[in-house]
Amino acid sequence: MTRPATRAAPRLRTLAFVLTALGSAPIAVAQAPAGPPAVALLHVTVIDGTGAPPKTNQTVVLRAGRIAALYPTGDRAPPSGIQVLDLPGQFVIPGLIDSHVHLATDPSGSDRRPAVERRLRNALHGGVTSVRDMAGDGRALASLARDALVGDIESPAIYYAALMAGPDFFSDPRVIAVSRGVPPGSAPWARAVTAATDWPRAVAEARGTGASAIKVYAAVSAEVLGPLVAEAHRQGIKGWAHAALFPARPSEVVASGVDVVSHASLLAWEGVPSLPGVNQRVRPDPVLRPDDPRMLALFREMARRGTILDATLFVMGDAAPERQAWCAAVTHAAWTAGVPISAGTDSIGVDTPGRLPDIHDELRLLVQRAGLTPLAAISAATLTGARAIGIDSVRGTIAVGKAADLVVLSADPTRDISHTRDIVYVYRNGRRYAPLTGPR
Repeated sequence: MTRPATRAAPRLRTLAFVLTALGSAPIAVAQAPAGPPAVALLHVTVIDGTGAPPKTNQTVVLRAGRIAALYPTGDRAPPSGIQVLDLPGQFVIPGLIDSHVHLATDPSGSDRRPAVERRLRNALHGGVTSVRDMAGDGRALASLARDALVGDIESPAIYYAALMAGPDFFSDPRVIAVSRGVPPGSAPWARAVTAATDWPRAVAEARGTGASAIKVYAAVSAEVLGPLVAEAHRQGIKGWAHAALFPARPSEVVASGVDVVSHASLLAWEGVPSLPGVNQRVRPDPVLRPDDPRMLALFREMARRGTILDATLFVMGDAAPERQAWCAAVTHAAWTAGVPISAGTDSIGVDTPGRLPDIHDELRLLVQRAGLTPLAAISAATLTGARAIGIDSVRGTIAVGKAADLVVLSADPTRDISHTRDIVYVYRNGRRYAPLTGPR
């Protein structure tokens, strides 16, 4: 029996023709960019991000994007055949992590790609080597994260969330902007959820966008939040949430097992008898003192669970002075009670060339207003930021084997936190970047 012709035959003949026409000419193959050169930083003071005291006169060896060695400079000579930078009087901290940014709220408007790339470049050259994006258009975020990963853009590493919220939230213009092209509430990166939601499927589809976590924004009850967070953890991703979800109050959010709660300002809702709907919010009444027993109980539970507070003091800059003071005081009370604090801005910085990222202002506020020590503030922007994302095994501290994400400073930030601005070099994955030279 004659075998029927297949559709592939013409394609094979075409391929044979093309190969014959090429003859023996070599086929060009794109080459991967060269890796960063190995380097030894000598005579530096290392502030490792753990909160430990600075270690003077250290050598840090960077090789293949990792920290290959760390030892007192006098113990042995640097490895032969590598670049040596002698940096006496200079200080090395881990690359900074902004644990609350928004890069793609409106990719068709204020977050168009050229502007975002300029913000990211400023952030990287200004000492930020990783960011935690707290929900936006997942399509744009996946593209940005990919290009940052492979080095197509100068950018910190980007980790991002898929947003989930109750149906009442999806009239918000921001969530409409992140969902352009699909009905609001139906996108896997911005999904409306209820008690009837198929959690395994919803979380799996969120993971499919490349998200590192679920962010729960608003209009979610404690009864809905608990199963959502449990399923996120079952599937191996983080659960992040606003500190109050309307109707879930802060203590209920913490009890759900979320890994991070955002905004010290939202802790003010703990003392209200019942929370209003997300679209009926007014100023909470009463607002508990930070040392009220109910607040202290909340902080004890957060400390027991290891729940991170992403305080975002920077975003309160336009709030009334008394509200700013309350947020700073409640952050101090939480930190004193043992709650881990991360450093987030709810921003990242402007796209004006040469402008420092906002993380430096958040660090200043954590020290000057919230009363953290400079060492604690540095840990908030390094180790605790890495824990918030779930990357602390590879980033966030200066230790052998970890990614070579470092900032070299010309002055001691443990004496004055403003010295995080005095940048000499930034290293991300061992590749060196010059400091910003524009307005600060």
